[in-house]
Amino acid sequence: MTVLANSPAFWIGLLAGLAALYVLPTAIAVIRHVENIALVVFLNCFPIAWPAALIVACMMPRREDGFDLSARA
Repeated sequence: MTVLANSPAFWIGLLAGLAALYVLPTAIAVIRHVENIALVVFLNCFPIAWPAALIVACMMPRREDGFDLSARA
């Protein structure tokens, strides 16, 4: 166990994974094209509000003015 804890690759991977998890609500909001991305980003700035940012990113309605390839003739 101490071999793993002393490995720099382990710590870099752990920090990268935690960073990816932390920005997950913002990534979901950007991919879904939600109406108020700024609210999700604001909530994501505070660690205590991270669950709220995740819920808002998943439940907020999508914008209707997004670019849609299927609407082209």
